[in-house]
Amino acid sequence: MNRGRRIVGLAWRGAIAVSFIPGIMLAAPSNGGVLFFVPYAVMGIVLITRRPRNPIGWLLLVAGWAYVFADRMIPSAGPLIAGTASWQDELLAWLGGWSGQAIFAIFFAVTILFPEGRLPSGRRGVAARVALVASAAMVVMVAVMPRISVNAADAPNGAIFAPNPYGLLHGEFWDQVSSDLLLVTALALLVVGVVLMGIRFFRSQGLERQQLRWLMTSLAVITLTLVSAFVLYSLVPDPSDLVWYAVALAMPLLPISVGVAVLRYRLYELDLIISRSISYLLLTALLAGTYAAAVSLVQKVFVQITGDRSDAAIVISTLLLASVFTPIRKWLETAVDRRFKPMHDIPVAAVAGVQGGAATVAMAEWETRMELIARRVFDERLGAAAMPDAESVRDS
Repeated sequence: MNRGRRIVGLAWRGAIAVSFIPGIMLAAPSNGGVLFFVPYAVMGIVLITRRPRNPIGWLLLVAGWAYVFADRMIPSAGPLIAGTASWQDELLAWLGGWSGQAIFAIFFAVTILFPEGRLPSGRRGVAARVALVASAAMVVMVAVMPRISVNAADAPNGAIFAPNPYGLLHGEFWDQVSSDLLLVTALALLVVGVVLMGIRFFRSQGLERQQLRWLMTSLAVITLTLVSAFVLYSLVPDPSDLVWYAVALAMPLLPISVGVAVLRYRLYELDLIISRSISYLLLTALLAGTYAAAVSLVQKVFVQITGDRSDAAIVISTLLLASVFTPIRKWLETAVDRRFKPMHDIPVAAVAGVQGGAATVAMAEWETRMELIARRVFDERLGAAAMPDAESVRDS
């Protein structure tokens, strides 16, 4: 029975890990998709395999996949509007239409469930349940509304509203409801979640306070960049795309902060796995940014010299990436291992979250006890060596 459960456990863990491969393939056409999917999927898979009953890992993995679909583009919006699109394009457009809403809902759920993965008790628990149900209901509403926002290559600004191929809500009222309005509502709910997490942070103590600090900081940065982007796009007719670059760079902070909280404060007793995961998350983000910047820079050089773009820019950028991959990887692994060294040599009192002077006292007491034990063992050994045995006494 135990062997069968072990095989089933290894099978579903392996299936979840293998799901990383198609996700990378779908996210590959977009640098932003890779930058978002890799950290969320890796951290989610690591936490799921270690703590499958904690929803944090599942939420991170789903968020990674949601962004993959939200970032995908269909070739043309015309067939979808005319009702002649293929089922693949219809499915892709539908998934992308509500995935952005799902990401905001997941972020809000993380603000409530982290780190234990349980809802609070009492009145706060009731309010949390109501807010989570409302957030999930908005995702379902966007998925079945008559019109959805579609990412299409031929659409102005990359997005356009089109008929929902799987829409279930019809009528004049639902035609007036915009998915963008629900998206802004979800963003407002996320702001509330971050504020409540801040209140929980200031009321917490010890280990919980240290864990919440990282997550609250990352979510605050993500929320700030999202709000700034929405405000800028609503006030400026043709804003720069730099604001969305800031959002793209802020998004991976959430899984990285979860990894830091897990590793540094031993939240789920992961050491080397999380250490290497953080190293490769940072490596992926750094190399993706370096590659994109190198291709853009080299292409501009070729345009200035020859007056035309050249595929040699991609070759040069790839060679540059290959030359810096190993040194950067070793440097990141050394830095992460030094920063988040597993605390096997620290007494239990220090690991449990003892802070400040209390931690110093615990360390001093631990060292004193170890010294007493060593002296006792030494004295016993010395006394046994000095005591004559029975046969030598009889002989004398």
